[in-house]
Formats: sequence, C-alpha cells, structure tokens
Amino acid sequence: MKHDPLSSSALLDLVGLIYESINEDSPWYSFADSLRKILGAKAVSVTLHHSPDVLHDIHVLAAGSDNQVDWLDAEITYRERFSHIELLQPKRVAPGQILYIDASMVDSACADYFSALGIQGSLRTCFSETASDMRCWIDIVLDTTTATTDFIQHACALLKQLLPHLSRALGLYAKLQQQETQRDIYEASLDHLALGCVMLDSQAQVLCSNQAANDMIEQYAGLTVTQQRLTLQDKNTQHELNQAVSHALKQRTKTSSTDDERLIRVRLTDGMVLGLLVTPAPLISHYQGKRAPHVIIYLTQLGVGRNSTTSDEYSSAGVSVARLFDLTPQEGKLALLLAAGHTISEASEQLGVAVSAARNYSKSIYAKLDIRGQHDLVRLVSKSFALLR
Repeated sequence: MKHDPLSSSALLDLVGLIYESINEDSPWYSFADSLRKILGAKAVSVTLHHSPDVLHDIHVLAAGSDNQVDWLDAEITYRERFSHIELLQPKRVAPGQILYIDASMVDSACADYFSALGIQGSLRTCFSETASDMRCWIDIVLDTTTATTDFIQHACALLKQLLPHLSRALGLYAKLQQQETQRDIYEASLDHLALGCVMLDSQAQVLCSNQAANDMIEQYAGLTVTQQRLTLQDKNTQHELNQAVSHALKQRTKTSSTDDERLIRVRLTDGMVLGLLVTPAPLISHYQGKRAPHVIIYLTQLGVGRNSTTSDEYSSAGVSVARLFDLTPQEGKLALLLAAGHTISEASEQLGVAVSAARNYSKSIYAKLDIRGQHDLVRLVSKSFALLR
C-alpha cells in the first residue's frame, strides 16, 4: 500500500495539536488519535512516565473504536512475561531515535502473544526536555496490513518532522505542570487557613474559586453564585459588594493607589458572619482580555458567636497547640480558648474545670511561652495557625 506524503495543511494541523493538546485531561490524546487516523495505525500511545517498578506505564493511548484489545491487560502481561527482552525496553531508544520492532525480532512466545493481539510490530521514538530531564515515548502499533516497508518509511519521515515540536511542547508541558503543582500547593494552604478566594473577570463574573470558598458557598445560607455572579441575599450588603467590585475594577487600571481595597462584613441568614476583602487583581502586562482575572474577593469566617466552636473541636486543635508550644494537653486546650477571645470563666466552663484551676493553667502557659498575658497569646497563636492541621 502506497502512502502519499502528508499535505502541508494536514501537517500543520498535526503540529498544532502537539502544542494544543498538552492542556487536555489526557495530554496529547488528540495528537495521538489524529496521528493514528492519518497513518491508519492499529493504535498510538504516548508514554508520559515509565518505571520498571510498577505494573504499567502512565500513558495516553488512542485506538480505533473497533479495536478489541485490552491494552492495560496486555501491558501487565508484557511486564510479567516479556519485560526482560532488551529490544522492548524503552531505554533502548534515545531521544530523537526511531526504532522499528518487528515480531520476528523477539522470541517465539512473545511473537505468538503479539500475533494473538493482532500486532505485527511497532515504531517507537523518544522525545525529551533537557531542563526537566523528562523523557516520553511514542509507540505506533502496526498490524499485518500496515507493517510494510512503504508504511514504515512514510511514518519515520513524519516522526522526524514532528520530533522537534514534541520536544518543545514537552518543555511547555513541564513548565505548566510545575505551575499547576505550585498553584495546588498554594491553594491548599489557603484552604487550610479557611481563606476563601474568588476571582472575577472584567464583567464581575466568577472565573474560579478555591475549595474553601466553594465550601462556604455550599454550606451557608444567603451566599450563592447565581448566573456566574457572587450573590448575597441581603440587598444592602449586595449593593455594598457591587460598589466594592466596581471600585476594584476602576482601581486596577491605575499605576498606584492607596485606596484600592474594600472590607465588608456580611451576616448571612443562618447567623454566620463572614468578612470579605475585595481587591483588584494584579495587572499582568502580557495577559489581557475580559477573561483575565480583574478582581479578587477573599472570604473568611468570623463566626456566629464565641461559643460556636464545639468542645471536641477545641480538644482536637488543642493537641496541636500543646505539641507546638510544649504545653500539657489541658494547657493546649486552654491556650486555644483564650486565643479565641474567651475569658477565664468561659474557658473553665468549656474545659469543665474550676476557674481557679484555669487561672493556674494560664499562668503556667504565660510562663512557658515567656509572654505577659492574653493579648500576647492571641498574637502568638494566630501566627501559628498555618502550622496547626
């Protein structure tokens, strides 16, 4: 079967997919599927991570809808029975190299297994990104109709054209993954501190929100996202929020301003009190448009009253406080209660001890921490909140 050279427009589309599909849930799937269709291959896989210590690779595989092969089971079988065959090991292929593997090149047991799967051979290549030391592999799986000299020459020529783009795209992919990881870590830190974060676009519509904000919106009555807008049930507070957002949008275009933030106190219908900080998003000179972040709204719970936290919750957090400040378990609970603004009488009631005993505990706490009183304790514990999980 003769394969005509790929048209320039089709090649351009394929190259475009190399860069576009790095953002897919399964990176490079659209590229792999398009390459499979163009070549008429049985399947095309992109291996993102290979380790001989696990049962299967982390890879993306594109196969025809009529394909009956259980590829995961096939890989596990290969790992168990044929991974010792050096020719089949990914390390055999250096970056930029293209290797053809035919069933006749392996032992009879492996060749018979390939034949049972309808596989005659495969073309394998490797592309890498030096900065992150990451290597990926592409496997073009061939059946008896495609494993011809003409097909292999055509596929090799195409892969040679694509390899430089694959290496560049891998560099972009590695950077995106690093940024995604950093974002997830920072977002988890905000969630841990119960600090909600909602980003708005230039039309004051919600672009995204972190898990802490989502939890508040889902949990508390009187706070919702309606038609992509953060909505408060109280009309007066909603008006105040709208004005704060409008102010932040205007301030964002100014080079310097000392009045760019607005603080709002919100009492919801279920009694929960929230604090909202509305501020302009940083102006990114190389990223503009209405979908760029324009306004950030930070949300934090101010509580429904001093005694809203249960004794069990204080007991659990008190263990962490005791460990961090080298206090006894009872002192840790008391320190947390006092830092939350409770009086000695209120704290003693929560702990179930006499006021005199609580007062003695507090003196011991202040002595151990070398502080003068409750105000210093509030400051000290508040600084440690990020470590109290």
